[in-house]
Amino acid sequence: MERQRHPSGLYILFFTEMWERFSFYLMLGILPLYLADSQKGGLGMTDKEAAVIVGSYIALVYFTPFIGGLIADRLLGFRRTIIIGGLLMMMGQFVLAVPNKTGLFLGMGLLILGNGAFKPNISSLLGNLYPPGSPLKDAGYNIFYLGINIGAFICNFVAAFVRNHFDEHPFYLTSDWRLAGWNVAFSTGGFGMLLGLIIFLLNYGKFAAFDPKRVAGPGSQKSLTPLWIQCLTPAVVLGSLSWFAASKGWLPFNPPTAAFLGACLPVIAFYVNIWRQVPDTDDQGRVAALLVIYGVVIVFWMTFHLNTTALNVWARDNTHREPNKLIQKITETFEEFAENAPPDYFYNAGPEVPRPAKATFEVVSKERYEELKKAKELSVVKGKKVYVTQEMLTKIFDGTTASTPILEPGEHLKLTNTELFQSINAGFVVAFTPLVVWFWGVLRREQKEPSSSAKIGLGLLLTAGSPAIMLLATLVAHDGQMKVSAWWLFGVYAIITFGELCLSPMGLSLVNKMAPANITAFMMGGWFLSTSFGNKLSGIFGEAYQEMDHRIFWVVLIFCDLICAGTIFILLPWLNRQMAGKKG
Repeated sequence: MERQRHPSGLYILFFTEMWERFSFYLMLGILPLYLADSQKGGLGMTDKEAAVIVGSYIALVYFTPFIGGLIADRLLGFRRTIIIGGLLMMMGQFVLAVPNKTGLFLGMGLLILGNGAFKPNISSLLGNLYPPGSPLKDAGYNIFYLGINIGAFICNFVAAFVRNHFDEHPFYLTSDWRLAGWNVAFSTGGFGMLLGLIIFLLNYGKFAAFDPKRVAGPGSQKSLTPLWIQCLTPAVVLGSLSWFAASKGWLPFNPPTAAFLGACLPVIAFYVNIWRQVPDTDDQGRVAALLVIYGVVIVFWMTFHLNTTALNVWARDNTHREPNKLIQKITETFEEFAENAPPDYFYNAGPEVPRPAKATFEVVSKERYEELKKAKELSVVKGKKVYVTQEMLTKIFDGTTASTPILEPGEHLKLTNTELFQSINAGFVVAFTPLVVWFWGVLRREQKEPSSSAKIGLGLLLTAGSPAIMLLATLVAHDGQMKVSAWWLFGVYAIITFGELCLSPMGLSLVNKMAPANITAFMMGGWFLSTSFGNKLSGIFGEAYQEMDHRIFWVVLIFCDLICAGTIFILLPWLNRQMAGKKG
């Protein structure tokens, strides 16, 4: 019997998606740091303000794929919509290089629209490469997912190198327009997206047979009119009203959160209406099962994307980031692979952490410090004084003893960049994917492989382990009063990676296999819509992280994950019945 092989188009989409995700995750890895930074050319927001923006961004960037999916299903097809999305994202990355809030919000807007067009359609196109009933489809999505995470892994190293270099050697477009490391790093993501577009365009014709002719969706004409009338217009109206109500204090949310939640209501109603109009009874049952899964996996994404809020703050403030002896050999050769420690790094550092000599600092008044902060003159740069207030200087040396190492005057402690911790999860995905694919393959040959729904339930169960580890880390760190080993984060990302590999690629595969042919991309957009809801919740939790007891914070997350895992397993017989017999 001839061994089945994956289609060659898989590898083209693999590299296209790899460079697109390089671009996407490079931006996402440094965005919260850029927003909260006040010393290296960032926007100087509080962590809570940054969490609102990051949560809203990652919610909206996964909110738009259902629109992009519907446009592809009814109007443009997969390939053209992918190209439009890639171009928009490339432009967005370059606009982010503009060092002000206008560049920030315009760039994010382009990325939100671009991801909506790109993401659901490349995932749907991948599924169409496989013949009906192919047992390789799940493995194909795992391999595709590997490409996503290779891009997500390498991007943070590039971002760290670029921003460290341009922090030390800023680039001036004009005498008044200075591009800091953040801004140049954002533009680097644009070049990554350009590479992905080139790969796809060079192979554009090869996917023609897998980009089916557009057919009308259930219960509607071959147009986008129902989308505008039943969904987008009500979403804009209700979102605007919710923003206004929240700004007046009539709702218990901040305006961005209220607007997002208000806009979601017509979208949810639109999906329910599409489900009701599916003519085939079996297809209707499968769409219902997909909608249930969409609802449950929201909590996974809520937990997972805390890497952009709570876990990012933990890595920055509560983790020892001094390079070990192996990493020091790299940073001593290439200084751009490490950043200089800012003054606040030492506030909760133990006596074993080296301090800069007091002569390295220059004490200024609080008023002068605020002036320097506004002028973005607080960068910790080799050969220059570090401006601090007297209160800051006291906090830097509070935890020291007579045995604390003191650096030479003018020398700064080198640290691993915070964004590099974002690569841990992606690195584990690259390492663990072959193991997971092999494991499912063994079970498949033994006819013991669990259903895709069961894999998703297992993924949620494993995910509950990540906040459990963070609960232990919080107890060891006395709720942030001292720094702890980076190995805690490695443990968190290891267990959530196994959960992710059981859940995320399986979800992509499940949607492609079970959605009716004429709304495949639209239903793929629904999967990303559940990601959007979860992402917004991660932003809300990120805000709460700044104010609530961190021990309670992690306990709440543990119970949320366990409850949703239990829901999947309770509903598993029904889910399997609904999805049985579908060819795909």
